[in-house]
Amino acid sequence: MAALPPRKRPGKHHHGDLRRALIDAALRTIEREGVAAVTTRALARQLGVSHAAPGHHFRDREALLIEVAAEGFRAFAEALEVATREREDPEELIVAIGRTYVRFACAHAPHLEVMFSRTVHEHARSAALEQEAQRAYRVLTGAVEALAAARPEIQAPIQEVAFSFWSLVHGMSILWSDGLPSGPDSALCALGRATGTSGVEALELAAERALRRAIAGMGRGRSGKTGTAPVAATRSRSGRVIADRPDPRPPPRPTPVRPRPSPTSRRP
Repeated sequence: MAALPPRKRPGKHHHGDLRRALIDAALRTIEREGVAAVTTRALARQLGVSHAAPGHHFRDREALLIEVAAEGFRAFAEALEVATREREDPEELIVAIGRTYVRFACAHAPHLEVMFSRTVHEHARSAALEQEAQRAYRVLTGAVEALAAARPEIQAPIQEVAFSFWSLVHGMSILWSDGLPSGPDSALCALGRATGTSGVEALELAAERALRRAIAGMGRGRSGKTGTAPVAATRSRSGRVIADRPDPRPPPRPTPVRPRPSPTSRRP
């Protein structure tokens, strides 16, 4: 996982590190109260500097949030590139991206909130932010292009497939950050009990399973069949179930049953 700059504790800051201090203070505020609570005046009070001091580094609140978002996308893109660097199988590329996505989202929730904030993207005009965001997205679209090249049955447009995969793992990440139901009867806890995982590890595994099922079901509509392919458990050396993959065996054919003639249809 790519490392973000370490956050510094609030306190007195000289001019040389005020920029970093403002970013860190903004992230703490987002973590506690959300993006809407971030203002440069409030951050200046937290850091013990004049209200005008943040203006030497960020012209306004939006400029500060753009920098937070760009920093997040930069680290996110690096994490995706590292996760996919040593993999060649297209399905494994998609799975690695999904696992990395939810892991990053759980570890850097304040960054994620700003990265996908409507306020930032509707009002911001930043080449640096757009460049980092596209860099991360190209990792996903590149993996989808490789998957489509390896599986001719996948006829959907690349952008459509990429968006569906992105929506799947992003939705899981948001549910987690918003307090995903975690009681003993929840789906995530049930998965954890079955696989010996918990917390973020269980969430990563859930994302992997969902992506593998989505990949297995792609293109099946062309033959008139619906649903997903059967899955087979994948176990670690210790025997613990760690994931599931599409079962390469064809599903068993149903035995035809001939209807019995009714008594009224028999001739005397």
